[in-house]
Amino acid sequence: DHVLTKAFYIMSDFPGRHTGSELWVESLVRDADGASRPARGGDGVSSIMITANDLASAWAVDAQGLFLFPTDSSDPSQREYAYRAGVNIVMYVLTGNYKADQVHVPALLERLGQ
Repeated sequence: DHVLTKAFYIMSDFPGRHTGSELWVESLVRDADGASRPARGGDGVSSIMITANDLASAWAVDAQGLFLFPTDSSDPSQREYAYRAGVNIVMYVLTGNYKADQVHVPALLERLGQ
């Protein structure tokens, strides 16, 4: 349950032009020696995210505002979820992992309807 799944929208998967591929996020492992590492900056934000769902192609439009690439499904909600995935990624990059804080749990549970 990565912070990326709840950075702004609560999402269980991250579709793009394609669906079904995992979103792989870099895991930052703590150093045993506690040494300072330059790559550890940025509030624990992962610097690498990999998926085969092709998010950018789902967002791409031409000068007239028409989509450049088709999605796997003709359902327009697939593109909507691709935009939401992009918003979550941007919010995660800009704000870090603050949503992992326990102070946000009640609000997240309320949004989930639990």
